[in-house]
Amino acid sequence: MDRALEVTLVVDASVALKWVLDEPDSHLAQALAESDEELLVPDFWLNEATNVCWLQVRKRVWTPDEAREGLALLRDLVPPTDTAGFDLHDVALDIGLAVNHSTYDTLYVAFAIAMGARCVVVADGPFAANMSRHPDPALATILISLSEWGRGGGGL
Repeated sequence: MDRALEVTLVVDASVALKWVLDEPDSHLAQALAESDEELLVPDFWLNEATNVCWLQVRKRVWTPDEAREGLALLRDLVPPTDTAGFDLHDVALDIGLAVNHSTYDTLYVAFAIAMGARCVVVADGPFAANMSRHPDPALATILISLSEWGRGGGGL
């Protein structure tokens, strides 16, 4: 395996959105973004990001201009990887079925597998708990929580 891919981390939306939202562990998400880690996000994550930006306006937390700025920042911070050439859906479905979890989340695992990434950094406890029960030991350990990443001194 290419050494560059061995150090790559996939960041799911639960972590990446902390780059623009004031949430618990936002400081850890910012540290991850500023670290020397090679980070990847799939293009489909922008669907979630766009919806969350809209939701911040709906909740009257942000103005429409702040939502546009937040989305632009998210898009530029870690440029999304085009997933059009990958067949992620069957893999995501199989993982979701194996752990009884939403394929919206398991798509990030399928993306990590396709990219040869080391792991997926998440801030979603139920997702991490469900994945830890996957029958394949490699998949059972493919997620790392943002707080665990932070406890590791900012790296793995």
